[in-house]
Amino acid sequence: MPEFIYTAKTRDGKTVTDTVQSLSRESLGQTLRAQGLLPTSIREKGTRVSPIGFLKNFFGHVSLLEKLTFINNLAVTIRAGLPVSKALNVLTRQMANRYFRKIIGEIAHNVEGGKTLSESMAPYKNVFTPIVVNMVKVGEQSGELDKTLEYLGKQVARDYNLVRRTKSALIYPAVVGAALVIIGYIMFAFVLPKLTATFKEFDTDLPLLTTTIIRVVDIFSHYSILILAMIVGVIFAFLYWRKTPSGRVILHRINLLLPVVRILIKKLNMARFTIIFSGLMRSGMPIVEALRITANTMTNVYYQRALTDVSEKVKVGVDLVVALEKYPKLFSPMVTEMIQVGEESGTMEKVLEEVANFYEADIDETMKNLSSIIEPVLVMVIGAVVGLLAVGLILPIYSIGQNI
Repeated sequence: MPEFIYTAKTRDGKTVTDTVQSLSRESLGQTLRAQGLLPTSIREKGTRVSPIGFLKNFFGHVSLLEKLTFINNLAVTIRAGLPVSKALNVLTRQMANRYFRKIIGEIAHNVEGGKTLSESMAPYKNVFTPIVVNMVKVGEQSGELDKTLEYLGKQVARDYNLVRRTKSALIYPAVVGAALVIIGYIMFAFVLPKLTATFKEFDTDLPLLTTTIIRVVDIFSHYSILILAMIVGVIFAFLYWRKTPSGRVILHRINLLLPVVRILIKKLNMARFTIIFSGLMRSGMPIVEALRITANTMTNVYYQRALTDVSEKVKVGVDLVVALEKYPKLFSPMVTEMIQVGEESGTMEKVLEEVANFYEADIDETMKNLSSIIEPVLVMVIGAVVGLLAVGLILPIYSIGQNI
């Protein structure tokens, strides 16, 4: 019988570690839970955690696709008649992500202890968003958790496809931009210094453009390691800064001002707003709470602030359309007009669903055309850089030839 090393928490929060024999990892987990222990790690003795698995556990990342798979599988198992705790235990054994498996195991333990599924999910805010927790809560209250999870899976799938299409469209310019930076660094640090060194040997006046290029090349050749460290430092500093509150505000403001990016950001947030808001309304959630939760799912901080303000105004009796119309730069007239039609006709969910479908199709078309918009810009940038280098390096050759 194999031996396993486990780490678990007691009911009073203490951590215990021991080595025991068991038929399998799953059976040991069930035994520990029956003893009132919450297992946090179970590893077969003699095996090691791979570096990739360690990094996943350390950083604790759960992809949107993994969340979607979990929601759909949970809906299927509950519809098949399994209790929620039993369904969670079944899904725990199927989970490939160690970090996610650990969370699902803890949720199953809490459900077995008497908590509801939504209460057990709520503490894991980095995995389960407010929309997931609240829709699960609505499903529990209505007694139709399986149907609610099925509908939630469709909503998460739409959001996943939206994000996937956006990332796919941005891969090409990101790769080209990174390649330009790498090639530019190699050219200025290692290739051009050999060429510009020949110009210094001739006693002749060089054009201003050529002398400027030579000075830049000299800086790169003498301080190549320092410049490389600065480039890496700037990249990491930017990645850190954009996650800070002030960085998000500034960066999101810039995104709403750039010509092409502004249109894309607006369409993406409009699609997410209509998709999530219509889903929450359809589940029976009050409009104020639905607006507040939708605000937390927006990718742009200005949309988050606007929807939070709209929810507060609706709470005191202001019409939804009136509140949205105070932000004409964020919410298009089509959205406000369609919402007004939905309010007047009592078909808000249906109207929002139609608007969401429109924006999904519009974003799909925009993403298809995005590469054709970006390609000419990249070609112009590359052409300008190559042209300046060519002119700056060819002019002195003619000048030296005439002097000879």
